[in-house]
Amino acid sequence: MVKFDVIVAGAGPGGAEAARAAARAGLRTLLAEEHPTVGIPSHCTGKLSHHAFDEFDIPRSLALNAVSAAVFHSPGGVAVRVRRAAVDSYVVDRVTFDRWLVDRAASSGAEVRTGMRIAAARRSGGGMVVTAHHRGRTFEAWCRLIIDAEGAAPRLPPSLGLSLPRRYALGLQYQMRGVGGMEADTPEVFFGRTVAPGFFAWLMPLGGDRARVGLCVDAAVTRRAPVRFLDRLIATHPGVAPRLANAVVEGKVAGRIPLVGPRGPVGADGMIIVGDAAGQVKATSGGGIYYAMIAGRIAGEVAPRVVGGDRAAIGEYTRRWRKWFGLEVAFTAFGRRAINHLSDAELDTVLRMIAESPPLRESVERAGDTQFQSRLFLPLLRGLGAAGLRRPALIPLVGKALLHGMLTQV
Repeated sequence: MVKFDVIVAGAGPGGAEAARAAARAGLRTLLAEEHPTVGIPSHCTGKLSHHAFDEFDIPRSLALNAVSAAVFHSPGGVAVRVRRAAVDSYVVDRVTFDRWLVDRAASSGAEVRTGMRIAAARRSGGGMVVTAHHRGRTFEAWCRLIIDAEGAAPRLPPSLGLSLPRRYALGLQYQMRGVGGMEADTPEVFFGRTVAPGFFAWLMPLGGDRARVGLCVDAAVTRRAPVRFLDRLIATHPGVAPRLANAVVEGKVAGRIPLVGPRGPVGADGMIIVGDAAGQVKATSGGGIYYAMIAGRIAGEVAPRVVGGDRAAIGEYTRRWRKWFGLEVAFTAFGRRAINHLSDAELDTVLRMIAESPPLRESVERAGDTQFQSRLFLPLLRGLGAAGLRRPALIPLVGKALLHGMLTQV
């Protein structure tokens, strides 16, 4: 039986950073990716905060496009435009980006194996035994620690009796060329219960006439598949259809996003869970690359203590990631519940108020940060309160949404 100190399941951004940190600490580390090629299939828009580029020394050459602004379209056609003074995010090609991260982990000493599907894990001999399938063969490997970065639907935690409550958004995205009427640095978001029930649709410019067009739907809100809504958006939505009339689909990606943050443990004896597998995702937008990378790095950093027999180290992992971005996971879950409670007409009212109030819009532009959305809460609440003095009906509407966000569990 092959022995490692650490086995990382999944070579996405979280798994790559976990393997890199563990290998740099001198641990014999295996990074196992179930697919034959790192980064394929891709499952997201590839929008990544500037914070991630700065903090993880990611070269800007990996970015396809820089994002500084956004347009939010209400169900009734109200458009709110916001623009920040500096770049907020970059759009990356996930295949190239993921491969770069994995190559960096390999350069730090991690052993990378693709086409390796880890099917189960069990405790044995003071460590963990994983059963894997690799190129048509089944084999077992032993390690002191598994770092689970499998993604939104992990297999390993249930094999160890860990329950991870989940509620999912189902996403579908087309990459298209021949798209017209775009601003290069301005993605657009489309709301509406008939557009994308329980979530939203998007148009993400990639540069030139290329864009990613997609949406997510909450599986608990509708039983219809995302393709029904996306094809209808492209064919009939007045803000989308004219610009895609001559567009051609270059590729399609689909995936699941956990909308409920971590409720159970994200670690146990011999296992640490990171990224989508742990529910470390912004429920308002579905973004989780940056959080996965932070969690992966922390998991790799505490790995030497776990390997050395320190059972408190997994608790240290939990404390560190919660201190870093736990507030954002909780806040965005609250925000998703509050937004979903608004009817289309009520959402029209709120967005129209923002569109018609320059001071309110400026506060959004000044305080808004897609990575740390909680920073916008108080400025936005104060602005809506001031706007409510001019439009009293707005106050109970916002109050109802906030109350629903605080009291509703899912």
